[in-house]
Amino acid sequence: MALDPFHDLWSHDQLRQRLEHELRKPQFEPACADGAWRRYRFPARKARLVSDAVVWVRDRGGLRSGLAAQQSEDERRQWLCDCPGVGLKTASWLLRNCGWAERLAILDVHVLRALAEAGVSEKRPSSARDYLEIERAYLQWAEQLDASPAELDLFLWDVQRAR
Repeated sequence: MALDPFHDLWSHDQLRQRLEHELRKPQFEPACADGAWRRYRFPARKARLVSDAVVWVRDRGGLRSGLAAQQSEDERRQWLCDCPGVGLKTASWLLRNCGWAERLAILDVHVLRALAEAGVSEKRPSSARDYLEIERAYLQWAEQLDASPAELDLFLWDVQRAR
């Protein structure tokens, strides 16, 4: 049976306990050297973050209505960053991949590597300020190339993974 974390039957503690139980199970590949499936690291912490995020979303009436109430991409991202466990990269990824934003950067390794190789930025994000600074450089670069940020990201991912 699929686990539906947003179902009304779950209390915060019940959901956290069930998630932790699931996350402790060996369940994904690639297999370990001994052939056993891998487990998630820090299952108690992940379970707490997910259950806290579910409560946060519920308390705000759901993601769609919360995102729709925001006036801009930046406001939507900031709203999501208030959710437990969500930072700029995760919020940007969610918004762009769900169609809620077009001019946000997902500063993944392939984008950072390409920025460095192109001489645009050598920085790595270690704070929100760094992330936003690198994002501005990426968006300017995309504009100079006359490319949408999302299309450039896809192109860079394709080029970088072929290496």
